[in-house]
Amino acid sequence: MRFLPISLFVLGLLMAGCEPKKTATDFETITKDSAFRSAIKTGAFIKLSQGYTYYEWNNPQADTVLVLVHGFSVPSYIWDSTFHAASKRGYSTLRYDNFGRGFSDNPDAVYDVALFTDQLHELLDSLKITKPITLVGLSDGGRAISSFAAQFPTRVKNLVYVDAVSFENPVENLGHPAEVTEKEIEEFKSSENYPKMGKGQLIDFYDSIPFRGWDKKYEDIMMFKGFARAIISTRKNRTPLVEEHRKIAEANIPVFAIWGEHDTVVVLNDVRSNLTTRFPSAQLFVIPKAGHLPHMEQAKMFNEILFDQIMRGK
Repeated sequence: MRFLPISLFVLGLLMAGCEPKKTATDFETITKDSAFRSAIKTGAFIKLSQGYTYYEWNNPQADTVLVLVHGFSVPSYIWDSTFHAASKRGYSTLRYDNFGRGFSDNPDAVYDVALFTDQLHELLDSLKITKPITLVGLSDGGRAISSFAAQFPTRVKNLVYVDAVSFENPVENLGHPAEVTEKEIEEFKSSENYPKMGKGQLIDFYDSIPFRGWDKKYEDIMMFKGFARAIISTRKNRTPLVEEHRKIAEANIPVFAIWGEHDTVVVLNDVRSNLTTRFPSAQLFVIPKAGHLPHMEQAKMFNEILFDQIMRGK
């Protein structure tokens, strides 16, 4: 089975064998301090145990709650089309930046699934969201939603995986928890591919032409200090989630999966067997002419599946 849990390009960058240049390129010039947070005019910040989390929450009084969890490195703006569509439909819709991504803090921590699960749990509690939620995880967000649902099954109404990581064949990580050294960060920033990370995001699309400028937006988030360390730590601290999936199945949480037919990042045929074995009653929707980001490439079709077939149960 081919294991492609994150962008092929990003994974390639993080391989230990990258050949360093003599002079490192370092885009990280911005510190996420109080002045930085004050300059952000969208959303809001809330202080959790590991630092500040940036979030946006529309229609907080609505009965139906949708929570959108982003993937490996692109923060919550990746959910723009879904977030605004859900808000227009009147759903209570929450999206946020994981630690180490976007506007949220980059704490000195191990970036494993426990960190992201605790962040989501604390955020929901701090915002006093107690109603069962429809929890949607994109790509690497599949790991966080699996862990959260296994720990807090009564808080999840629907569990929706979108081209998600967590169904690969389990490989025990004997090095977890693993620290990240300054040498690793320096070698990463010295690699020839580090400046090209933004361009690498374009392979997530089946057809990237309509999304020109997507790479430039990614280059902006590379400017935050601690970004490289966070993504290296996340890669080094991946653990199997078979036990979490077992608990989800035992809790009878409705599970749905939405996949881009042409995804080359998390290939459906590589994970389909584990998905259907672990969740025999899961409903799978395959979206044509879409790669790793079907909610962007085929927004109308994706929204009909999420809102009409899953959330409204038509």
